Amino acid sequence: MLSVQSSTFDLRQHTEFEIHQIYCGLDNALTHESLSAEYELFDSNTNPRPHARHIYNFERALQAPYMDIMLRGFAVDVEARWRACTLLKEKIDRINTNLQRMSEAAWGQPLIPRSNKNLRDFFFGAMKFPEIITSKKGVKKVSLDRTALEKLYDNYLYARPFVSHILAIRDLSKQLEVMETEVDADFRFRSSYNIAGTESGRPSSSESSLGTGGNAQNIAPGLRHVFIADPGYRLFVIDFEQSEARDVGFIIGCLFSDWSYLDACESFDLHTSNAKLVWPELPWTNDPTGDKALAGRSFYRDFTYRDMAKRGSHLTNYMGTPFTMGRHLKIPQKVAQEFQDRYCRGPDAAFPCIPLYWQWAIEQIQTNYKIVTPFGRERHFFGDTHDDTTAREAIAFVPQSTTSDRTNLGFWRTWKYVPEARLLAQGYDSITFELLDDHRVNDKIHEIMECLRTRMTDPKSGRTFEVPVDVKAGYNWGYASKTNPKGLSKFELRS
Repeated sequence: MLSVQSSTFDLRQHTEFEIHQIYCGLDNALTHESLSAEYELFDSNTNPRPHARHIYNFERALQAPYMDIMLRGFAVDVEARWRACTLLKEKIDRINTNLQRMSEAAWGQPLIPRSNKNLRDFFFGAMKFPEIITSKKGVKKVSLDRTALEKLYDNYLYARPFVSHILAIRDLSKQLEVMETEVDADFRFRSSYNIAGTESGRPSSSESSLGTGGNAQNIAPGLRHVFIADPGYRLFVIDFEQSEARDVGFIIGCLFSDWSYLDACESFDLHTSNAKLVWPELPWTNDPTGDKALAGRSFYRDFTYRDMAKRGSHLTNYMGTPFTMGRHLKIPQKVAQEFQDRYCRGPDAAFPCIPLYWQWAIEQIQTNYKIVTPFGRERHFFGDTHDDTTAREAIAFVPQSTTSDRTNLGFWRTWKYVPEARLLAQGYDSITFELLDDHRVNDKIHEIMECLRTRMTDPKSGRTFEVPVDVKAGYNWGYASKTNPKGLSKFELRS
């Protein structure tokens, strides 16, 4: 048997065959060395982090259901796909025609929505707007990405019609790329899933190993009707309701024995409850239906009080500033400041417990450089722990990771214990599958809902907590409407 000293051997002294054997041998040796280090790392007798082993084993176990999805693929309605592509092209052509008319009037030349040079010449040259400099990984450059274009839209009235058309064309073009992506010969859309693709435990998705398909997690809702159930099957989507917000409430309750936010989450409607707490001066009726209707009244521009409570609370929960909130929701910073003062930042705020959670997360990364979630997932933070960006990552990590692991756990249980469910896709807080459309559907849905149940208990108070689910069913992946009667609608379960 050939034996070599890897630190001193000379390739010129070996044949091509021997070099190939050495190469393969080193591969095996390094893998074995890594495995030995892994066993030492996860040894419960020598390592104080037994949860690390559980997370590692769990992610390995997830390979089976994700491989199942990747091999099966999602059936595609070829005719609906062709119609969707045609409509998208018509929309793009119509918007681009308007854009070119405006461009001709403004500077006598065409505008190319995806050409940074062309757009720089127009906005910073012909229109003479100040250049917008962005920094990515320490490299500063003049940019016209989405963030830069939105800054132009916010700050300059004459830029708005051009920016709105350019962004619309870019968004529709991305959707068209998805629809025109090559599918496999059996007319199925397949994706690859990377189980360790994100820090939070949520898998990332991309094109299949054969270069077909694409990211199944990033398909626009208006295009999902193209994906259909197989003949004889019905499509189901089960998603966790307000999972991240409920996780924030449970974590705060466990840390500070303040259950006010979780109580609001578990009320009739979280966002209406938040609106009542933030705007107590409104004529609330204490009737759930009437209060929800009142929360649906206009607050600012196209936003209702409920919209503000929903979007504003989600952003604020992760220490978003009034400036960031105003930029994302397209509202004045003063309006965003007033909302946050009433929500959690002011002296008479509805939820003063939320900043306490921020402080706890910041203390964790500044003293331990890591955070551990209720599921035992551990993340180390290597950035500047006194930087607001790192702080916001830490604050968001716990609820986002908890939601991801809860979904993955239910996803694995469904694959393991209800094999009749043919898994098709996994979202951040939902799973998509199909079942034979027969008399057993109701019982199988009950079984799957049981698989998705994950009960947590606060060790101090004994309070239990679980996130409820919502079940939708149909024969394609889009939402039911007049134009899509076979889409997803609420599934009425029988007890």
